[in-house]
This record gives sequence, structure tokens and C-alpha cells, in this order.
Amino acid sequence: MKKYALIFSCLITGTLSAQVNTNQFGTNQIEGSNQIAVGTYTEYENQPYVSADWSKGILLAADGKRYMVQKLNYNAYNDRPEYQEQEKTFQPRFEVKAFVLGDTITGAKYRKGFAAIDQQSPKSFYEVLVDRQVKLLKYTKASLLDVTSFNSATRQKKFDFNTMYYLVKPDQSIVRIKKDKKSILEALPEQAERIEEIAKERKSKMKSWEDIQQVLAEL
Repeated sequence: MKKYALIFSCLITGTLSAQVNTNQFGTNQIEGSNQIAVGTYTEYENQPYVSADWSKGILLAADGKRYMVQKLNYNAYNDRPEYQEQEKTFQPRFEVKAFVLGDTITGAKYRKGFAAIDQQSPKSFYEVLVDRQVKLLKYTKASLLDVTSFNSATRQKKFDFNTMYYLVKPDQSIVRIKKDKKSILEALPEQAERIEEIAKERKSKMKSWEDIQQVLAEL
């Protein structure tokens, strides 16, 4: 796991290592007025974010600039990274092409730009679990549900989370998979023999999701 985390860390920090712009928290600004305030979800039973805690992170803009923030999260309802300053929530106005929740080594790395599939477009953000010639992606979507009780005068809503996994092949085509060895081998027939070799070398039966990721990280 550390191997492909380090590889992705080098990629995202190397590719985006240009100018680092640190937030000026006293003015609630990211480089001037490059932000838009968004509403919170206090009227709902839960929140649309992938993490219960807002952590430090990095936003990578389309122009190559990197912005460091102290409280970052991913809104799985509107498919956008958001950050907090002085108890307010904001969306970056500039185009974000990648971001990290946490530090660049162990944090969750998100990226867009993959081929369209299901309801997702190239603008959709995926968490990149493995970033080799074959990429393993995780997509989390929050849908808003009406959970109002029968005869209740007050409408109640909550977010329902759905997680899906995908493989991006060397030709950049994308396919949805299940979290098991059979699905991986069916999705990657050209790499099936090599996957079996790596699993044998690692003495892995690829029964756990972690084992599967470790094998894919060595392709």
C-alpha cells in the first residue's frame, strides 16, 4: 500500500509543485476573491461529505497552482471539494483538477478527467486507489432522499451514499467492477496472467480488498 501511495504522492506533488498559494485565513480568501460561499446542510439528517471530519488538504488548480487549506472535504452530492474557514463553507471558484484530503503520502487522492461511464462525466471526481498502468478508482455519490414520516407535518431529508469501483485500462477505457478477484480478472483479460503471477509471488489469494489493491499496484 505504501508503494503506490508514494508513487501517487510523487505524481501529484511533482506535477503540481509549481507555485504554492497559502490561504489567508484572516480574510477568508484564496487568492483574492477566488471563492464562492455555499450553503450548509443543517436542515437535513446528515451531511453529504465523505468524511465526518474536515482535515487539512491540498487543492490543485487547472493552471497548476496548488492551494493548501486547513479544513477540506469532498461533497459527494454536488461532486465538488469544499473548504471551511471561520465556520463558513466555501467552494473554490477556480477549476480544481485534483485534490488531497490529508497529507500527500497517506491522504485520499482525488482526480477528474477519466472517461464517461454510468452517470459520471470527465468532470466527476474519483478517489484514486491505485495509480499504475491500470488505475483503480472509487466513486462515491450522495443522493438526497425524502424520509418524512407518515402524517408528519415536517419534511425530513437525508443523504444516501452509494460507492462504486472502476478500473481504468492502459488504453484509458474504464469499466465498473466488483470488489473481488473474479471481477478484476474478467475486466483485465490481457493482464490476467500477470495478475496471477504477482499474486503467486506475494502468496496472496486476493481474497481481501487490500490484497487486490496491492497486486494491482504491482502491475
